Amino acid sequence: MKYEQYNDILDSFLSRWEQEDIETMTLQEYVGVDNKDTFCQWVETKTRVLGSIKGFNSIKFGIYERKNLSKKPKYYVNGDRYTWLKRYDAADEKAVFRKVHSDILKIVNASKSGRFEAIDDIGLPNLFKWKVAFLFSNERLAPIFNQTVLFTIANHFGMATNRRTKISEIQRLLISKKPAAKSVYHFMLELYNRFGNNNSLDYDEGKTQPKVRQPKKLRKRRPGKSRNTETQTRSGSGSHIAQQKHNKIQEALRMQLEETYGNECVLLEENFVDVKLVQPDYLGFYEVKSASYASDCVKQALGQVLLYTHNDEDIRPKKIYVVGQYPATDMDTEYINYIKKCLNIDFEYLSVAIDD
Repeated sequence: MKYEQYNDILDSFLSRWEQEDIETMTLQEYVGVDNKDTFCQWVETKTRVLGSIKGFNSIKFGIYERKNLSKKPKYYVNGDRYTWLKRYDAADEKAVFRKVHSDILKIVNASKSGRFEAIDDIGLPNLFKWKVAFLFSNERLAPIFNQTVLFTIANHFGMATNRRTKISEIQRLLISKKPAAKSVYHFMLELYNRFGNNNSLDYDEGKTQPKVRQPKKLRKRRPGKSRNTETQTRSGSGSHIAQQKHNKIQEALRMQLEETYGNECVLLEENFVDVKLVQPDYLGFYEVKSASYASDCVKQALGQVLLYTHNDEDIRPKKIYVVGQYPATDMDTEYINYIKKCLNIDFEYLSVAIDD
């Protein structure tokens, strides 16, 4: 899958479960039999491609509604309709859910602010709570939730682990090892291909251990020819709303370059480069940003596009372009010239007008 496809799934989750939705969530909205729109259904099933927690009974949610009301698991506490973990010591399901709900809010708020260490001691099971944490982390966690696999990967990277090792410590390590050119999803797949093959999923409260579904090997990203310019809304980490202005600028740039150089010379999203222009005597790398000022576009784009040119093995000279919507002001031009002089970097800023 392309990064955008992963991102679209995350956008759908964050649009459905905004902060207000979580704060006002009821037990029936949290978990329920035959309800495909509960919070737990979204975390486990609808976002499975973002990191799977499939395979264990529903006690991983802290509390769940039983399909068979007469079947009451002996390891947990059972009410008339619901079963819950013993650690949530309360008289009935409503009181239990108040505690579970409080834990969910703590995880969400800690994840949004990057306080991942605060999640370690929260009462919900690791498998579920770290999936929730990832979904609200602005992709600042690795989407791997299998404790056995996490410990194996940590050992590979030189971390000595034992039963006191915190998941947040391992997550910090993994993110520090993530290559700059890979998304967290492609990094996850690479790690699972290497370390997850012989591990079954584990759960500290469960009794069954089904096998891990094996992901396909990561293939090299191929260039495309068009972009979706429909407006999208993303809510979540930072409660920000992101319109697809970037895609509109990218699409307008593509059409301009194709009109000048021909379709066959313009590549879209080849190895994450927004637009690449192929010429006999040089390559043009265009990095698109949607910031309101040229100077902000340059600050956001320059390190990224330099990484792309560094990773490209073609021996032809490379020209760098930062592309934004608005022309550079005098202050922007001063800043751009200062950057070029101080860092001895040759690049150009281009503005591409679009319809908002």
